[in-house]
Amino acid sequence: MIRLVVVLTTICAISSALLAAVYNLTKEPIAVALEQRTLRAAANVMPAGLSAPEKIVVEDTEFFVCRQDGERVAVAVKGVSRNGYGGVIEMMVGMSMDRKLVNFEVVSAAETPGLGTKIAGDAFRKPMMGMPLASRWFVRKEGGDVDAVTAATISSRAALECIRDAIAKLVLLEE
Repeated sequence: MIRLVVVLTTICAISSALLAAVYNLTKEPIAVALEQRTLRAAANVMPAGLSAPEKIVVEDTEFFVCRQDGERVAVAVKGVSRNGYGGVIEMMVGMSMDRKLVNFEVVSAAETPGLGTKIAGDAFRKPMMGMPLASRWFVRKEGGDVDAVTAATISSRAALECIRDAIAKLVLLEE
């Protein structure tokens, strides 16, 4: 019995040490890759022809700002919803300083392939591009201004919640 306990303890200790070593080796590259993906997403949701966005942090919120002739012309910020069909959805939302939606890109989501993933598609996104930020960012079924993706209403609602979250964060930058 003692031999069994010693063997199992040794196996657990070795496994734990290996797991900790792999974590320490991959922690930094994963953080760098996430930062690059976030910067790429911010650049993708900005109006065409602008220089690369600069990162500004206000109250622990990261904003990505594009300037033209020293003036802010567009900003991107991550919007989050915990109400997606598959859980948390994070989207980078680009907004112009004339208070219109420029574009958005899904940064991370675990939505149903083929249905919920359609929130990243042009059929859902393109009709919203250029809409005023003061629009009702809800699906039409709930009195909003946006058509939901057929058979993916939960994902559509969560995507619109991400946009509302990003718009709410914009106030921090305007102060």
